[in-house]
Amino acid sequence: VIGDKLAHEGYNNTPNIMLMNGKVSYLDPKAKSNESFTVQRDFALVHILSKSFMIPGKTYRLRISNVGSEWSFNFRIQNHSMLLVETEGSYTNQITLDSLDVHVGQSYSVLVTADQDSADYYIVATAKMANSTQLKTLEVVSVLHYENSTKPADGPLPNGPDPFDVNFSISQARSIRWNLTTGAARPNPQGSFNVSNVTLSQTFVLQNSVNKKNGMINYAINNVSYATPQTPLKLADYYLNGGAGVYELDKFPANSSLPETVYGTFVVSGEHKGWLEIVFKNELKVMDSWHLDGFGFFVVGYGSGNWTPKSRRTYNLYDPVVRSTVQVYPKGWTAVYVYLDNPGMWNLRSQNLKHWYLGQELYIRVYDSDPNPAKEHPPPKNLLYCGSVQAPPSAPPPSPKPVPAPPAPASPSSAATTTATITTIKRQWFNIIEAIFMLLIIWDGSWCL
Repeated sequence: VIGDKLAHEGYNNTPNIMLMNGKVSYLDPKAKSNESFTVQRDFALVHILSKSFMIPGKTYRLRISNVGSEWSFNFRIQNHSMLLVETEGSYTNQITLDSLDVHVGQSYSVLVTADQDSADYYIVATAKMANSTQLKTLEVVSVLHYENSTKPADGPLPNGPDPFDVNFSISQARSIRWNLTTGAARPNPQGSFNVSNVTLSQTFVLQNSVNKKNGMINYAINNVSYATPQTPLKLADYYLNGGAGVYELDKFPANSSLPETVYGTFVVSGEHKGWLEIVFKNELKVMDSWHLDGFGFFVVGYGSGNWTPKSRRTYNLYDPVVRSTVQVYPKGWTAVYVYLDNPGMWNLRSQNLKHWYLGQELYIRVYDSDPNPAKEHPPPKNLLYCGSVQAPPSAPPPSPKPVPAPPAPASPSSAATTTATITTIKRQWFNIIEAIFMLLIIWDGSWCL
């Protein structure tokens, strides 16, 4: 329903306001509340060799996430620098930044030290690729508040890069690399800290596009716009012998675009425990970002213009950062490596919500035909069935158990039998003696007569 509404009516609409933790800008005169972060600036006296040294204030970790649906933003704090330390589960090389680009679906951790005078300072997030009119509402401001501060934030907002300066953004993205010295778990299955020695099994070159057909806007990958089926793909894959008409396997053009847009439910095969190279090409004039369920991207390259096999010469294969969501710049490309060690049916999609809802997605089926050992867990017992896969008939209720017959009366014991026999004999002798006695009385009476 949402996709149909967007395709017919709402495809030109874009989010027109930015929030920080669900609150509007500090500078909005209509705002009833705004976001504020309180920090402490503690100085301690340490006596070393009879000399006093002041230790700077506390250092804070800020987790910055872009949970919006369309706009990338640049983040900065007035009079404070940020030390980048992590992104989406990977420790990064520690670089000091005055501002940081955060794209849709991405997260970063930065360290900020409260080393300025006790006061309040502006925190600013400004949309990328937004013109001056749009920036009137696509800029959100909050406050960094020092404990015991009585001085409100003032002065001009901290300057950020030009929203349309793609070279700045690409340069910053290339500088974000994997930290090879920190102690942490590594997603590289080969146990090394680089991917320079891997052998690629497959390459996908995926180009986005937007088209209008039959009065409806659709987004596509290689001119294929995804159609959501009534039957979930994993159900069809498991129960219907590889799809059985629900989806089309390996008919997707994984390295080139079709001449015209088609609609369909296409699935591509990924080689289990193979290395996949994906090149994302963005032919649009807006930022895009991509996410693949179940895996991390080894981000090996960014570039402007068209990607060619010669572009591989610019790849960083030594310390590419591993992340879950990667950005693609307007009229540019991004290259990633993926190690397909997780069997299943995995969704590859644009994180721009409008692009995703209107067809910019694809499924990768990572499969190993060897059943020993099993590569996936069986479906859970409480699995919900739908579409072409109907729930199996319920087992008949168990038959009622027959009611047991009442137990037979217990047979008399031998002692009881003996007692009854003796009683019977006694009664019989008594009857005989009584009869003889009566005869004697009768006879005696007759004798007297």
